Amino acid sequence: MADRSMGGGWGSPMAERGEKSEWIVVIVMFLNFALVLAGYVFLSYVLRLPLGKAAKIGLLALAFLSAGRLMIMRQIYGGLGGIEAARWLLLVTAFAQGLIVMLFLLSLFRDAGWLLSFATGKAIGKSLRVWLNGTTASLIILALAVVLNTIGLIGAAKIPEVKRSEVVINDWPQALDGLRVAVLADMHISRFFDRDWVTGVVDRTMAEKPDMILIPGDMVDGTVELRAPDVEPLADLQAPYGVWACVGNHEYISQLKPWLPAFSDLGIHILYNAHQVVLPRGVPIIVAGLADPTGMNPRYGFPGPDLAKALEGAPEGLPVVLLDHRPGGAHNNVKDPRVKFQLSGHTHGGMMPLLSLMVKRVNGGFLKGFYDVGPLKLFVHPGVGLWAGFPIRILNPSEITLLTIKSPDLTAEGGDIG
Repeated sequence: MADRSMGGGWGSPMAERGEKSEWIVVIVMFLNFALVLAGYVFLSYVLRLPLGKAAKIGLLALAFLSAGRLMIMRQIYGGLGGIEAARWLLLVTAFAQGLIVMLFLLSLFRDAGWLLSFATGKAIGKSLRVWLNGTTASLIILALAVVLNTIGLIGAAKIPEVKRSEVVINDWPQALDGLRVAVLADMHISRFFDRDWVTGVVDRTMAEKPDMILIPGDMVDGTVELRAPDVEPLADLQAPYGVWACVGNHEYISQLKPWLPAFSDLGIHILYNAHQVVLPRGVPIIVAGLADPTGMNPRYGFPGPDLAKALEGAPEGLPVVLLDHRPGGAHNNVKDPRVKFQLSGHTHGGMMPLLSLMVKRVNGGFLKGFYDVGPLKLFVHPGVGLWAGFPIRILNPSEITLLTIKSPDLTAEGGDIG
């Protein structure tokens, strides 16, 4: 199990020295993000509107405030991106922020169309440019931005449905064919994903009566004191063969050290570079969990991921189910032949088209769903929730996943099923 004495954690002298400079970097990053988004929306969208100078300047100010939501909310309410504000305010400001992002993207498409118009016939190209610069095009863009943003925010905030899948795992014991495992990655419990939302997630999970529950990190956003009422329903997560979890990067941001005993009190067994022999149906398997690289930041002072330590002393010949928050770790974890199945999160499924391309690139080429990494089967969970700093999901629903694990010896064809 996790060693609660390890690392300096939040509030250590090492953490305090780095906190001020780190937040300066974060604020500058958010400021630059806001300037780019608001500036482009102003130049490409607002200036095309048939409005007076004062109105346009006012819209520029609103665009900057909306694009700079994270920076502004953090300064007022604290937390990473001001997530300690009231839920209604988080929803309102998230909508404003998302609207600017959508206007930015749709304006990019309009400008691309404007440039492409020069490759068409002279008359057609001129007519297209006139239309793209006109009020009708601007109103269509605004309508699309509102619709897409509304769909995205509702998709992010809702209690997810259960998605059932089957997966074949190499060397999985025949006696455990059909083992049902619930996976709950990236809950990000906060003022946004609050107690009522958590209760809904727990109720839907328990209605499936899983044999085991696995949580690949990012359970909380906020300290134990702030989140205590919101996480209480997690105590109702129960399964015959346990509730096992690893930590994600947001656990460190939320003060990991006091969270370790708090998770234990909720019945969630944290595997921090550790393993446990579990006996479903009396057949032994190993469930292991890795730390997240965020822990190595001097601000936190925790050990980073260490697969050798996690499996130290583990019985030979047993299949390992590994919890590793970041899917990119599979490229290294596959080097240990004992690891048969890795469950990860972190990507939130990419959240929306275009953004998903960048998310996939920075996560080792993984986004969501099943992957074969050599003999290792990887499942990247799209997330139950996500970080409330940018809550949006378009063509990428959240889910509570129920996996039925199949033995290859009892399956006619390998690979995942269904």
